[in-house]
Amino acid sequence: MRAKLFWKLSFTYLLLLLCILAAMDLYAARAPRGHLVIAALVIILLGGVMTLLISRSFSARVERLKNFAGRVAAGDFHPLELEDTDDELTDLGRAMNETAARLAGTIRTLTDERNRSSAILRSMVEGVAVIDAKERVVFCNQAFAEILSVDAAGSEDRPLLEVVRQADLVALARRALQSGEHVQGDLVLGTVSPQNFGVTAAPIPALDAEASLRAPGIESASGGPREDVKQGAVIVLHDISELRRLERVRQDFVANVSHEFKTPLTAIQGFAETLLSGALEDEKNNRRFLEIIRDHAVRLGRLTDDLLKLARIEAGKLELEFQRVVIADIIESCATTTLLRASRRELSLDVNFPPALPPVRGDASLLREVLQNLLDNAVQYTQPGGKITLSAVTRESEAIVTVADTGIGIPLAEKERIFERFYRVDAARSREVGGTGLGLSIAKHIVEAHGGRIWVDSAVGQGSQFHFSIPLAT
Repeated sequence: MRAKLFWKLSFTYLLLLLCILAAMDLYAARAPRGHLVIAALVIILLGGVMTLLISRSFSARVERLKNFAGRVAAGDFHPLELEDTDDELTDLGRAMNETAARLAGTIRTLTDERNRSSAILRSMVEGVAVIDAKERVVFCNQAFAEILSVDAAGSEDRPLLEVVRQADLVALARRALQSGEHVQGDLVLGTVSPQNFGVTAAPIPALDAEASLRAPGIESASGGPREDVKQGAVIVLHDISELRRLERVRQDFVANVSHEFKTPLTAIQGFAETLLSGALEDEKNNRRFLEIIRDHAVRLGRLTDDLLKLARIEAGKLELEFQRVVIADIIESCATTTLLRASRRELSLDVNFPPALPPVRGDASLLREVLQNLLDNAVQYTQPGGKITLSAVTRESEAIVTVADTGIGIPLAEKERIFERFYRVDAARSREVGGTGLGLSIAKHIVEAHGGRIWVDSAVGQGSQFHFSIPLAT
């Protein structure tokens, strides 16, 4: 490319030199020697002024380019206004404008990606934290802070052990930093209502530019090998409390159902062997043994029916025949059925509901099963001389049926598990009267299938109040 600015300056100096030579020849021929010297000085002075003006213009343009480069370095990417000239400085300014525009676009893209990644991390339900090679917290999202009850903003740039105070979590992070491999483990938080979290700690590249330039095998300026790239780690907390609860329920279910089947089967086998061993001819006991076998067979049949019904409900195969149901008829029918059992145990039964109780939308036979189950439990767990109250009210768009008793009550710690399969407050009494431990679980599923809810209020030694709601018919 032609050096435009160089030729412009060279042409100026050449023109000045020619003027001086021409003036010297002119004055040498026509003027005295003194006038010649004065003329030469004047011409040199004019040439110097012209040179100074050109140099100042050049310096001003270079200073503008320098200032523009400083603005770009500081993050100001507004383009530089270019002069209407055609030389190297103009070309340089144009190139710097293009560079600044590309740099602004790159930074804008990186900023958008960073903001998007930050928004994703902060909105995750999993707790996420990033630590550097010195085990200092670089970032943690709100979920991480809430799980460990720490301040997200105040946790950054602090040691992990100082922030979380969980030795197991810190140990997992250190293993990930030292081994450079993914590490997994479990973390339990809380004592009254413990929460289970699955912890994953994975190494990530160094977070600082100086360390990121280091790599194995690259030599330093002194000729020796550089250190390996220092790494940080990302820690992710997954809430697996529900998974652990379901595993516990499954294990309890297997253990309970095995026990429930084993007890009557053992009795049936034992009395059958006794009869076969000669007791069949014993007129005093053979009939009693057969009745025991029959009772345990009936219990097995009832348990099997409840298990099949519960499996059908949980599989979503429960067939509901929704219709307008007069809830008052169901209450009176169940109360009549319960009255005989209650009187045998010397219990009083009070029924209380408004005469104009509106109908509900549901399956009459299943709703009757729910209410009868609650009444049977009330009779079963209430001491002789106690009282059972059956009532119903309407609130907004639902009817609420309540079965209250003055029985043994339910401990506060067991209220959350009362609707689990095979769970009993008094297992011995439940088995004594032939309960399967599945009634409340089935009732809960039936009520929820109707769009209602079931809950209990209770105090040990004062009795219990079981409530369930069913939407009113529209």
